[in-house]
Amino acid sequence: MAHDIMSQFYTCLNLPFQEKLMELTRLIDQTGPNKDLQALFPQLINNIFAPLHNGWGLRQITFEANRYEFEALLSFLEPQGPMFRLCYKLLYDPQLKYNLPLNTLPLDLQMTLERGRCPQFYADMLTMDSNSMNIVALALNPFDYYIFNFALYLINNNQNKSSWDNWNSVYFALACDYLMHFLPSDPNVSVLPHIPHYTGKVPMAAPLQTANRPLCSPSLLVLPDLSGISNQHVNSPQTQSRNEVWRSETVLQIFIDLWMSVEPFNNRSIEMYQRTYHNMSSSPERVRIVRVLVKHIHSFSAKYNSDPAIRSSTLRKYARQIMCSRAYHYVKHLVMTWPLDASFRLVMELWLSLIQPWRYTDNSITQDRFPSTQRNQDETNTSLDASFTQFIAENFPSYTCILQMILPRFTRLDLSSYKNAVMLFRVGKVFSQQHLVPILMNLEKAITDSVSGLQSPDNSGVNLDQSYTYNGVALSKWVAIAKQSISELNMAATFEYDPIWSENKNIFMLEFVKRILSAKHTADKNLENYSNKLNQQNQGFWSSLKQWLMMGNTEEEAALLEEYKKVPNYLTSCIHYFTNIFGVSENMLLPLETELLDNSIEHSSFANSTNNFTLSIAQKLRNTPTGVQYMGDPDLMPIMSFENTILVRMLYQIASRLNDMYGEEFSMLWRRNDFWGYVSREILQKPVTIHTYVKDASYHQNIINQELPPRLSLRRLGSHKFVVWISLGYILFRLFSYSGIMYVFFLIMLWSFFVLCRASLKILRIIKD
Repeated sequence: MAHDIMSQFYTCLNLPFQEKLMELTRLIDQTGPNKDLQALFPQLINNIFAPLHNGWGLRQITFEANRYEFEALLSFLEPQGPMFRLCYKLLYDPQLKYNLPLNTLPLDLQMTLERGRCPQFYADMLTMDSNSMNIVALALNPFDYYIFNFALYLINNNQNKSSWDNWNSVYFALACDYLMHFLPSDPNVSVLPHIPHYTGKVPMAAPLQTANRPLCSPSLLVLPDLSGISNQHVNSPQTQSRNEVWRSETVLQIFIDLWMSVEPFNNRSIEMYQRTYHNMSSSPERVRIVRVLVKHIHSFSAKYNSDPAIRSSTLRKYARQIMCSRAYHYVKHLVMTWPLDASFRLVMELWLSLIQPWRYTDNSITQDRFPSTQRNQDETNTSLDASFTQFIAENFPSYTCILQMILPRFTRLDLSSYKNAVMLFRVGKVFSQQHLVPILMNLEKAITDSVSGLQSPDNSGVNLDQSYTYNGVALSKWVAIAKQSISELNMAATFEYDPIWSENKNIFMLEFVKRILSAKHTADKNLENYSNKLNQQNQGFWSSLKQWLMMGNTEEEAALLEEYKKVPNYLTSCIHYFTNIFGVSENMLLPLETELLDNSIEHSSFANSTNNFTLSIAQKLRNTPTGVQYMGDPDLMPIMSFENTILVRMLYQIASRLNDMYGEEFSMLWRRNDFWGYVSREILQKPVTIHTYVKDASYHQNIINQELPPRLSLRRLGSHKFVVWISLGYILFRLFSYSGIMYVFFLIMLWSFFVLCRASLKILRIIKD
């Protein structure tokens, strides 16, 4: 029997994908708990998450591209699917453990475990080497072993080549499903199925507390309802509380520790780090998943007072605190290492979600899991009120320190670009919320004044914290917490907090707002120039004929014009936001705006300020309207919203086949100077030079130039507008009792007449070539 189960298992792994999942499901459901299931479990896990061969491709399979495989994988790996049923079967043996080597974990977690400063969650998992007495592995039960491997799959398979395409991958969907199932936002919902038979988790012992630590370190959290210890009632139901919430605890701790892991690097070797960036850094997919995690933990923690059975109240209460500490270092690392491009909005949105827990008190990540759901988030969000003052104080560096790291990035970006303007607008809008900046300013002033007061002998014994209030609420009890958060979150011994709202930052604030004013002036020019360009293109007989024949990209041009129109509005709002945030008076801005209107930015105080020369050159370059252009193969551009995906791909295959067969003939026809040469130049695409980025052995990005010969392109036939017009024409022909063959013949004749006329007019020099 044992041999039969294992042979069936190995046979399943070699079957086609759909059949493999069906046979594995049958094998799991028909086999009771036994040694064979225990033996095949780690092999199945390794097959799913194989790091070398990408396993089952959880990060590559999407609903749009592989619908049936997507749904089959979700059914197999969902929280109550066959995979978890196998885990729960194996839990009948509480002594069953699987070793996870320590070197498979992120480096920062390895160092934490080896130094003995790990959270109590890992206390009963550590496996020591009897000879060296070093920690070599983690001993995990089947559920923990699966969750560990699932989380490691995201950080150990950091394949950037597919990060932008596979937004709705199986892995992302499973991550959302696991969060919603094992960390339910609704306290009345329990984690299913109930497994009262498992008692393998060791009750946590409450760690010692020191009297002078008002803010607990995440590694020393007291979890009384997880500890299994009750001083008043030894036989209290709380003694079993950890067995009720241990799965939630596992998902929470592992996802935070692994997904928010930070690879340490030395500032002196930053160049080497940047060379190996694509191997060591977070992928866009990982940043997006971490943001979902942050949003869900905010929602999970918001209900810690609502648990009717006190089943997970303490876990809910401290989940946000555990997360915020790790997320601060993770976001800080991303800000320091992320490329200087528009993809930085992923990092910025993660940060903005971290510092706005009031947005997610009633949030559900269903909108992330199912993007097509109705987005009415603005109607349900709560606003910032006094109840979040403690959170702001406990995470004070997440607001101020990271803001000071992000703002200089915008001084090196073209703010007249649509995507960059949107990013700046988002930052300004968040920090312009009522109460946020005043609370931060008052806390910062109390912190800096108390530090200077302690250093001054004249102010000895004076408690400066009591003199700071905001909106009638004393901030004295929050100042100490904010100061401690600065020292705990910034663990470097040489770290010294640099205040934002101080006199020495006034110059930077003024220059920053001035840069936005200059970008708005450039955006207005760009809008005017692009509008004039479109007006010139849309004039004349040939432009009207091109529009009628749908030969132009009118939808793309309209979308680009809409972006150009939005940029000045965004930047105007940014000027209003940041003048209020920084406290810049309107009197200081009036002369600056006059300088910009007079086109004298080169001679203004900004160009001759204390900023370095490269920044002033960059500003002058931005005054010239520039645009980012696609440099790759035109036929391989991303499919636009006005194009039919299936039709574009099919036409590309046809055109590629014809180019392969008749490529030489096309080139010969293109070079001819007779009538047929002119005709071929009307039909074929002209030769172009494309640029592609290729990484060398040292992971440097090198630009490779490639010459594309004259070639046939059918992509213009893949637009929705073309399909609509062709369908309307066919219906019209049928109304007049003409056959489909006649309609096709008419289209060919009309197209031939148009091409031959243009070729003849170009030969006669009536229209320009």
